[in-house]
Amino acid sequence: MRALEREVVDAVYAAIEPLLPEPPVHPLGCHRPRVPDRLVFWGILIRLTTGASWVDIEAILEHRVSDTRCEPVAMSGSLRGCFHQLRAEALAAFDRIIGLDLSEVAVDGSLHKAPYGGEGTGPNPCDRGKCGWKWSLGVERHKIPLGWAIEGANRNDDHRTPRSASPSPCSSSANS
Repeated sequence: MRALEREVVDAVYAAIEPLLPEPPVHPLGCHRPRVPDRLVFWGILIRLTTGASWVDIEAILEHRVSDTRCEPVAMSGSLRGCFHQLRAEALAAFDRIIGLDLSEVAVDGSLHKAPYGGEGTGPNPCDRGKCGWKWSLGVERHKIPLGWAIEGANRNDDHRTPRSASPSPCSSSANS
């Protein structure tokens, strides 16, 4: 798969490396040697590209990084900003080199169940008011994603329509 070849990973890592936060320093200086960020980044790319489990990724990377190292880094909030910036840079580069074709834009969405509710869910109008999410995605003519949104299932597509001021019955903890 082209996205996982060494030269592609090197190019993407070169773009994201300046965006990475400084690694934490252990206060006693006696911690195990740190796994290189590039190796962890490669593991995250494998996960995003293939959907493989963290244990399989550990085997793919020849046990040079453990699954218990990759997963917390991938789930940390500090990387989220890096990927948003990388996405913005990639979209700008695509627009500069090839050009975004906004003559045709497709927007689609889907509703998904959220049986335990939680922050950001809402009553699903298509599922008898049960808690759910709404995922929406917009792409340009060449299927390049322009943006996406994840909202409660009761969110109206028209942004000019105000959201209901009353709290969602799904927001409270359903398993208490």
